[in-house]
Amino acid sequence: IIGFGAHRFAGGPHAEVEALRMAGEAARGADLYVTLEPCNHHGKTPPCTEAILQAGIKRVFVATEDKHAIVAGSGIKRLQDAGIEVEVGLLRHEAEVLYETFWKTIERKRPTVTVKIAQTMNGIAATGEQRWITSEEARANGRALRGRHDAILVGSETVLVDDPALTLRAVSGIEPIRVIVDRRGRVPETAQVFCDGKNPTYWLTSVPRISHDQVTVLVGEYEAPEAILKRLYEQDIRSVLIEGGPTIQSAFFEADLVDRIEVYQAPSIFEGTAWNGRHDIEERFQIDQIEMVGPDLHLTYIRKEETIC
Repeated sequence: IIGFGAHRFAGGPHAEVEALRMAGEAARGADLYVTLEPCNHHGKTPPCTEAILQAGIKRVFVATEDKHAIVAGSGIKRLQDAGIEVEVGLLRHEAEVLYETFWKTIERKRPTVTVKIAQTMNGIAATGEQRWITSEEARANGRALRGRHDAILVGSETVLVDDPALTLRAVSGIEPIRVIVDRRGRVPETAQVFCDGKNPTYWLTSVPRISHDQVTVLVGEYEAPEAILKRLYEQDIRSVLIEGGPTIQSAFFEADLVDRIEVYQAPSIFEGTAWNGRHDIEERFQIDQIEMVGPDLHLTYIRKEETIC
C-alpha cells in the first residue's frame, strides 16, 4: 500500500485525490482500489477521473457504481475510454451498505435521521448529559454514534436544562456540527454550545437576539421538522442524530421523518413506580436471555448467585 485516503468533509478532496497525493510518483503504473465509482464532473472539486489519469494509474478496482444521477457510470466509462482497465464488483455488498445513507439523502433531498433514546426498564428517558441513566460503556458507545453523523440536533429545552457540550469527548473522530433548534431564542449566550469553541454550532431560530463568532445563525421559521431538515440539507448536512428530549423527538416521529432508532436501556428502575426511587437491577440480577417475541424485545433477568465464604 503506497497511499490511501477518504472523503472527510463536503468540499474537501475526494478519497482518490488524497490517496494519489500520498503515493506521489509511485502511483504511476499502480492499481487503485475505490469503494465508490470515481466522479467525472466538476462540483466542489475537480473530477477524480482526471486525477487518476494524470497520476498514471494502470488498473482501477471499483466496489460499486455510484447511483447518483450526476455520475451513474460516467466515471467508469471515462477511465475505460482512456485505456485504463476497470473491474467492478469487488466487495460490492459491503460498499452498498456503506453508501446506503448517502444515496438515500440524494433521493429524498434531506438528511437521514437517527433518534437516540436512553431509558430505564420502566421507560423513563434520559433528559440529557447531566442525567446519566446508562453505564459509562453505553455513554461512550453513544458518543461514538455521534461521530458517525454529520450533526447532533437538540431542542432549546435540552440546552436550558442540561447545558450539554454535545462533543465526542475522549472518543476519537471528526466532531459533528451541533444543531440547536431554538425557535423563540431562549438559549442564553453563556451556553456551552455557544462559547466553548470545541466544534461548530448552528443556531436555528426566528429570534437571533445574540451573536457569537463561533456560531452560525440560521434565521427562519422552524415549526415543522421538514423545514429543519430542508435547511440542514442546504448546509450540506447529510445525517442527523437527534439527542433532544421527547418533544422534539416526537415531532420527527409524527412527521414520519425518522430513519433509525438507537435505544440504550439501562438495568434500572426510576422513581414513579412501586420501587419509590432508583433501583439498579444489575446489582442483584443478571441477563439470562434476550429474544425477539413478535416485534418486541424480551429480556430475562435472573437473580445472581450469592457467594458464600
